This record gives sequence, C-alpha cells and structure tokens, in this order.
Amino acid sequence: MLDTVEDYVKEARVLLQDTLVPYRYADDELVSGLNLALQQAHKLRRDLFLRYETTPQYVLSATPVDIDEFYRRAILFFVCGHAQLRDEEETTDARSAAFFNAFTIQLSLRQQ
Repeated sequence: MLDTVEDYVKEARVLLQDTLVPYRYADDELVSGLNLALQQAHKLRRDLFLRYETTPQYVLSATPVDIDEFYRRAILFFVCGHAQLRDEEETTDARSAAFFNAFTIQLSLRQQ
C-alpha cells in the first residue's frame, strides 16, 4: 500500500471522503499535494533524500514513490491537509491543521 502515485491519490480520496465521481478534488491537485509533501519532507528530513540531487516530482501514474515505507503515511497526511486547505468551510481548517500536524509528528519520528 502507498507504493505508487496512484495509491496516494486513491488513499487520499478515502481519508477526504471523496470516493464518488465526480470527485471534489482533481487528481492533479492531489498529485500536486504529493509533490509539495515531498518538498516539505526533504526540507525537514534531508536524510530521507540523500540519494537524490533534487526532490523527486511525480505525475499521476503507476510510478513508484520512492520513500521509506515508515514515512509514507506522513506523506499521505500532508496530501490530505493540502487538499483541505482549498475548501472554504471553517471546519476544514481544523481538519487541515490536524493532517499537517500528523505529517510533522510522524516525519519527526526516527525509525528504530
């Protein structure tokens, strides 16, 4: 699970309760959130990206997302938080903040 770009989009839709067509969040918006999550993760945890000269960027595909499986859920939480930011409802602000906080906390945990 959470091996490919498509996996992140699919799982984000579940957490965002966006599983019925027409989707509320476009695929490219969710992929953009994934790319932003990786940039933020690179900023916070450079050690996870030592094999790269630049932060990997993706498009919607079955391309594998090369991130340690221990941190994949954190990346997913950022994708969801980013999607929720575009909503104008007051309740989504708190939900977005919760997703971003989960991203930061889980990314800061070191694998034992």
